[in-house]
Amino acid sequence: MGQQVLYNVREGVAQLTVDNPPVNALTQPLRAALLTHLQAAIDSPDVGAIVILAQGRTFPAGADLRDYQQHALTPSLADVCTQIEAAPKPVLAAIHGTALGGGFELALACHFRLIDAGAQLGLPDVALGLVPSAGGSQRLPRIAGARAALDILLSGRPVTAETAVGLGLADKVIQKNLARAAFGSARNFATDGVPPRPTRARSEGFAAPHDYLDEVRTRREQIADDPRAAMHRAVDLVEAALLLPFEAGLAMERAFFEDLVDSDQSHGLRHAFLAERRTTRIAEVTSQKPRQVRRIGVVGGGRLGAGVVRACLAAGLPVTLIEQSDHALDAARRRIGEGLARDVDRGRLPDARRDAQLEALTVGTDPEMLAAVDMVIEAVTEDAEAKRAAFGQIGAATGPGTIVASAGLGPDLAALGVAAGRPEDVIGMRFFAPAHRVRLVEVVALPAANPDLVATGVAVARGLGKIPVIPGAGGTSLALPVFSALFTAAAGVLAAGATPVEVDTALRDYGFALGPLQLCDLAGLDRLAALGWPGLGGVLLAEMVNAGLIGQKGGQGFYTYTQGRQAANPTPQMAEIAMALRAKSGLEVQTLTHPEIAERVALAMANAGAHLVASGVARRPSDIDATMLTGFAYPRWRGGPMEVADRTGLLQTRNRLRELAQAGQAKLFAPAPLFDELIKNGLSFDRLNARKGI
Repeated sequence: MGQQVLYNVREGVAQLTVDNPPVNALTQPLRAALLTHLQAAIDSPDVGAIVILAQGRTFPAGADLRDYQQHALTPSLADVCTQIEAAPKPVLAAIHGTALGGGFELALACHFRLIDAGAQLGLPDVALGLVPSAGGSQRLPRIAGARAALDILLSGRPVTAETAVGLGLADKVIQKNLARAAFGSARNFATDGVPPRPTRARSEGFAAPHDYLDEVRTRREQIADDPRAAMHRAVDLVEAALLLPFEAGLAMERAFFEDLVDSDQSHGLRHAFLAERRTTRIAEVTSQKPRQVRRIGVVGGGRLGAGVVRACLAAGLPVTLIEQSDHALDAARRRIGEGLARDVDRGRLPDARRDAQLEALTVGTDPEMLAAVDMVIEAVTEDAEAKRAAFGQIGAATGPGTIVASAGLGPDLAALGVAAGRPEDVIGMRFFAPAHRVRLVEVVALPAANPDLVATGVAVARGLGKIPVIPGAGGTSLALPVFSALFTAAAGVLAAGATPVEVDTALRDYGFALGPLQLCDLAGLDRLAALGWPGLGGVLLAEMVNAGLIGQKGGQGFYTYTQGRQAANPTPQMAEIAMALRAKSGLEVQTLTHPEIAERVALAMANAGAHLVASGVARRPSDIDATMLTGFAYPRWRGGPMEVADRTGLLQTRNRLRELAQAGQAKLFAPAPLFDELIKNGLSFDRLNARKGI
């Protein structure tokens, strides 16, 4: 590796250029180099002003996550920021790309900031279970006030260059030639003797202290029930910025960071961040160039198909929707239109964007309309004959090179490839309902598929804002076996006497956004039952569907639903169904606390995940975590079922599984042999991730 910070002096301006590809992460060697060159510029009589800028695609985009395990290494980023701010000569940051986290903190410590028109600034630390560690929580509100500071800190979302200038976080937007503009400004500073402008001394954000504290109080009330400690600490720090001297606020920020960085929540959130980025690090993706997909065809406008259409339209892709009849087409068009209207009413979608999306939608009943698309996604009912018929029509209507994908959860892709007449163009793109909301897409290709198909499926999924996960051996789903284990554990709890409300409440208390029974109602019990789930979960689904309970779309599932699709009370038949389930399972009535219910579900998922890792269906344990986080609303701050097993301890996890297996549902809870192997060799699931070169 070459120099990470380049130093040169020209016409009274010292330029410190960060050069640490790919994202100019603020590693310890880079921080040390910045300080060395900063001091050289301060000491030089030939330098009147200093510019900090970066090579490559971005200003420093933050810290390297691996550095969080070595956060005591000096100099810290806080040391660097303190020295920059204390410099007796003006320091100007030239920001391009994404200055996030530590990169934004570095920029805030500079006296002046120019920003490229396409750049973004943000502090996403709470997404990793952390607060800023280099003064960001203290400098930001001094400039922008409590509301903007809390918006940035609590949401973790970046702001645009225009917004940054409007908030005072940058001085000017530069449309082109950022480096030249920064040099020119710094040269003028040097010539005119412009003094430094330390951010710590600014107070625009404190102009209305009563309003400032009212905003802090409001946000504190809004997040009162949020389980993430970092959210609460961030609010405390914004309050401290006004009430405490700057040095005391910095000390408080550092103490909070030190406390959070080793917490289970931060470990879980950092693991989740990495798990989602690992899912596509395989040769089938990295070695292939994806095809361009400019227009999508969707066959089937039911609940799944309508969701796929909406996901594509939201991503700016024109869509051609094909249905079997005019009646089905009218229903699909109404379903999509009503969904977009709800988003407008709830403030999620501006009217103009809704109109643009509807204009990009073409509908019809003639499959020949698909001849102009680059990819066709089949989303008909979970029925093998219906899917084969659809693939036959698609294959006849499209030519070689048009990708034909199935959005179904359990289709026989080989049979569909035969039906389409060209298996080399067939791929699985497994969406999960509601497809426009759920971030998970499983990407699966046939052995006969063209080698660029997986990479293309991944690129399309990413373009839709999804997290693609690629199953390993045989292309079997990762999501379904793990969710099946979750559901089967929940079924056992129902058989033991718990109500649907108790099951869902226990899992929401654990951190799930939705309880598993609510989620099944949302997905459709008939659709899930068609997948042929094993064990007690399959028995429960069959009982529900036989009783005419198919979920939210039918008005009744585990819960009854009002006209506005809000869950009311558990369906009256549930008590009778639970009794039948108890008789078939042999389980006894017992009273379980909410933590005990959640523990059973979490253990069942980890055990199912261990089986998938051992069989090669999961390429790495973290793929199981990414699947559950993005597809089934597993609490992100826990990191996923495999991370929870690691954090609990594999020996303790295995022993508890054994106890539950002996008490009933042996097939569900009997520990996977992988637990014994890992325990014997002193390994963990995370160590398996590392063994796979991650």
